[in-house]
Amino acid sequence: MELKLDTARMPEQPSTTMPGTVNKIIPARDPSQPEKAQIAVDGADHTHRDLRIENTLTDEHGDDVKLKKGAHVEVTVASKNAHRGN
Repeated sequence: MELKLDTARMPEQPSTTMPGTVNKIIPARDPSQPEKAQIAVDGADHTHRDLRIENTLTDEHGDDVKLKKGAHVEVTVASKNAHRGN
C-alpha cells in the first residue's frame, strides 16, 4: 500500500513568535558547560519573562555564533501536539 501525503495540505505546528532582548550573559561555572544567555521576552508576564538558553547557536552558514548583551531576538514557541479548545 502506498501512502501519498499532500505536503501542501499538511498543517504547520501551532506556534507564536515574540520579540525579546538579551539582557544578560551568564558565564559557565564549569569549563565543560556552555555559557547561558538570559532573554527578556516582550509581552510575557513579568514573573515569567526571563528565558535562559545555552549560548551556543549556529548561523545559516553552519558557523558557531553567540548572542551578545543587548541583542534583539525573536523567540518562537511551537507545539508538536496542540489541543484545540472548543
